[in-house]
Parts: sequence; C-alpha cells; structure tokens
Amino acid sequence: MTERGLGALIMFENRLRKLKKEREKWAKKNSIECYRIYSEDIPQVACILDRYPNGFVLYDKSSLRFKAESDHDERLSTIQAIIRDVFQLSEGELFLKQRQKQKGKEQYEKFALEGNFFWVKETNLEFRINLTDYLDTGLFLDHRVTRSWIRDRSKNKSVLNLFSYTGAFSVYAASGGAKKTKSIDLSKTYCDWAKQNLERNGFVNQNHEIINADILKWVEDESRNANRERYDLIFLDPPTFSNSKKMYEEWDVQTKHRNLLLLLLTKFLNDNGEIWFSTNFRKFKMEVEEEEWKERGYKCINKTKESIPLDFRDDKIHQLFCITPNHDVTI
Repeated sequence: MTERGLGALIMFENRLRKLKKEREKWAKKNSIECYRIYSEDIPQVACILDRYPNGFVLYDKSSLRFKAESDHDERLSTIQAIIRDVFQLSEGELFLKQRQKQKGKEQYEKFALEGNFFWVKETNLEFRINLTDYLDTGLFLDHRVTRSWIRDRSKNKSVLNLFSYTGAFSVYAASGGAKKTKSIDLSKTYCDWAKQNLERNGFVNQNHEIINADILKWVEDESRNANRERYDLIFLDPPTFSNSKKMYEEWDVQTKHRNLLLLLLTKFLNDNGEIWFSTNFRKFKMEVEEEEWKERGYKCINKTKESIPLDFRDDKIHQLFCITPNHDVTI
C-alpha cells in the first residue's frame, strides 16, 4: 500500500473515533437506533458505514471508482479491521456490501440466503431489517425526517404509497391517523415485508391494502376507470431506472416523472390533496415548470434541504418535492 494510502487510513481511523463519540451521544439524546456514521468523509476512503442495533453495514463505494487498483482488497480489509477495532466488533457484527449498478429485476434479487432478520425501533414504531440478504436493509435511513412529516400530515386522510418498498411510509401514515393506506410495489418480497411491518405495528384491517403490481401499468389502468379512488396524500419514491421484465415499459425517473406526476395530480388526487415525490438520482431536474403547476392551482416546493437528517453529510442523498395546493402556505 502506498504511503498516501496509509496516511488516508490513519485519517479515517481518527475521523471514525471522533464520529463514534458524536453520533452515539446524538443518537442516545434523540432515541435513534439506526443511523449513518461515516459517508466518504475522506475521499480516499470511499465507503459508507451505517449502525443498527444488531450490527454495522459497510458499503464499499470504491468498487464503482477504483476497481482496477491493485491494493483495493488490501485497503478494504484494513478499513474493516479499523472499524472492528474502533467499535469493538466481532467478525460477525460487520456486514460488507459491494455497491454495484443494478438493472431491472437485479434490484430485487438476494445477495445471500442467511435470513438475518430482526426488528428495530424508529420513534414508537418497529420495522423489520435484514443486514445480509439484500442491497438495502429494509429501511431507508435518509428518509427518517420525511417519514415523520408524512405521519404529521396523514390524520384522517387516504394515502397512496407508490413504489412502496417495505411499506415504512404506510406504517408512518397509519400511525398518524390515516383513514386508509394503499401500498403498491413490483416486488412480492417487499409487499410481504410491508405486510409484516404494518401488522407488527397493529395495522391489520382492510383499510391498509397492499398491492403487488407494476406501478406504471396500475396507474395507467386505473386512470381509465371512471370509479377509481382518489387520495388526499400520494407519496412516491421511484427507482432511478428499471427495465425489469415484470414491467410493461422501461422506467427512467428523469424522462418519465413529468407524465407520472401530472397523471397523479389530475386523475388520482383529491381537491386540496398533496403529492410528495422523492428521487435519489443526483442529476435530477424537475421538468414541470412553476407556471405549469400554478395553472393547475398547485405549487411545487423543494423540501430537500430540510429533509436530510443530521447524520447524513451528503446533501445529495435524495431530492424531495411537495406538490401542494397554491393557497396552502402552512408547510
């Protein structure tokens, strides 16, 4: 390993020890069990470290950038050793995930078959987590603040959760007093997971529906149904890209978001309803102009900055927009 590489690892260890103290104090004060500790703070140490009650997850981001470097594996092994030393972890308490660009159905495929599931708390709610078998763990930590906003705005409302993943937003909406939630996702695995999350938190009746379907086809079919439901709050956090064989058309968030948002607005939203739209595509640009929202009686508010949790130093981890009636200024 080069002298420069060794120097970066020394800086990484010092940074990690400092972050350990800061994050643990902050998490205890705010009763947070799952949080981000390190996120590429030092450019030469390109990884992300998340903490859960039952273990730590290390995402190797360098696999996208420095694959060809001969000392990559050695450096990664040293990074893992530093983390285990700083947090006093056993081999089995640190889980490594190699982030790769995935396409189509690959985003739903398992990494492993270990079945390492357990329950964690967020506020007064519980969510099922898996640290080994999938790329993501079952709970997007960067949307901790957004989930609380959705709960606060869901009382007595009907909520549609598209691309619902494991249903965390539906659980939050239900806990906030939503009269009805509907969660839709392409993956049967995630729909079953969402059902378990809802049931664990006491939301088991017919008012909390889960649909395993191609979202784009479901929206298109429903839009032609004269008796379709309308909703007071719609939340969607679609993937950046998908060409799964289960879908009748390819999805690209930059090119397809405009038509989808306008269709939801005109065909699925109740009067005075809101759409909350999130994306983690870093180069995303909203292609519905301000005047166009205004003509329809709405405004689009960029809520990204306020939605990034304090444990995330990456201010591009997601973008978040609230499409709300123009007369509503209490957001």
